[in-house]
Amino acid sequence: MTDRPPADRRYYAPEIQTMPLERVRALQAERLARQLDRIWETPIPFFRRKLEAAGLRRADLRGLDDLRAIPATVKAELRRSEEEHPPFGDYRGAPASAAVRLGASTGTSGRPTLILWTRRDLEVDHAASARGRWRWGLRPGMSLANAHPFGMNAGGWHFSHGVEALGVLNIPSGPPVGADHVQDVLEVWRRLHPDMYRLFGNVATTYADAARARGLDPARDLNLTIAGDHPAEQYLMASSGLEALPLLGSACDERQGAHLAEDLAIVEVIDRRTGRALGHGERGNLVVTVLEKDNFLLRYDLEDVVRLNEDPCPCGETHRRLFYEGRVRDLVPVREREILPIDVALVLYEFPEVSSPSAEYQIVRPPTPAPELHIRCEHAAGVEAEPVAERVAQRLRERLGVPARVDLVPRGGLPRFAYKAARVVDA
Repeated sequence: MTDRPPADRRYYAPEIQTMPLERVRALQAERLARQLDRIWETPIPFFRRKLEAAGLRRADLRGLDDLRAIPATVKAELRRSEEEHPPFGDYRGAPASAAVRLGASTGTSGRPTLILWTRRDLEVDHAASARGRWRWGLRPGMSLANAHPFGMNAGGWHFSHGVEALGVLNIPSGPPVGADHVQDVLEVWRRLHPDMYRLFGNVATTYADAARARGLDPARDLNLTIAGDHPAEQYLMASSGLEALPLLGSACDERQGAHLAEDLAIVEVIDRRTGRALGHGERGNLVVTVLEKDNFLLRYDLEDVVRLNEDPCPCGETHRRLFYEGRVRDLVPVREREILPIDVALVLYEFPEVSSPSAEYQIVRPPTPAPELHIRCEHAAGVEAEPVAERVAQRLRERLGVPARVDLVPRGGLPRFAYKAARVVDA
């Protein structure tokens, strides 16, 4: 990371990012073999038990095509391993004494799991992170403000150290957790005019609203726009899981999915019910095998809903692209369909009456599949709610193929969140 490429270079690591796919696959096979060897030689009890329970020996796993014979692992299994072998479980590839950073998952799907990084693990993540941030247009000497939380979540630390390793001035602003904190952050942004922001959920909206209340124009006075709240930007992430996030890349200027770091991770998309491998454009679960890290994961199902884009990219990068669409836990069954927040958001952004400056909405999920999709959404001042609600509902019916009901409330009528916005609420 000390020898940074010239700022006008198109790719951060061109020899890797433009590597022919057949060479990428050969590199994956070589690196996968090393990780499989470690399962028996280190050993790594969790994965050895899992493989042997599936009737698999090391000799049975000879290449990439054999990877699909290995059952996927989900977070509930890691959680159980930590409970039975406290505190870190028996699925780690390196002892805790070799770790230099600890993090925890957010716990939104149950008890938080612990994440450990060795120095090598951080080096791998920072190398992948540098490629992704370079695609954003970040260059050494620029400044970036982020609102990631710190503490046990570890997202803030991981993100910050990744951009700092690139030579970027990091402005770790934190989520908007109180009026005094928000005002302090706005004052720093006003003085510095960061070159770039990376916020999430409706955090940008919260900060922008507070700036306007103070008499500031977010774009002019802070260099802050909230275009990143548009759902099209969500597509261009590749995962919400910190365990694998840097390896899953970012979008190039083509904006047709996030380029993966396929030299560092093997990515599959599977049908979550059958385990069948899915191809180009098919919506399924994201399964990742981490290569090169000490603390690696083998066929880990992040329970993210994604789509692969296997078309060659005009930008020249050869690694495949991925569209991130949401979390399995946010799927809302309506008749025979399963709806995600992004499906709704892409419709809402067709209507400025409910999406200016950003769409704030909730999907109300019933305990059983519903006969219609129920949406709550904020509308801008001066909007006649009833006819707009009917137009939005009609468009949802056309786009998603299910009956829809839309309840509009005045701007500010739905909750704001300091971290990840909750777009699905249980009835």
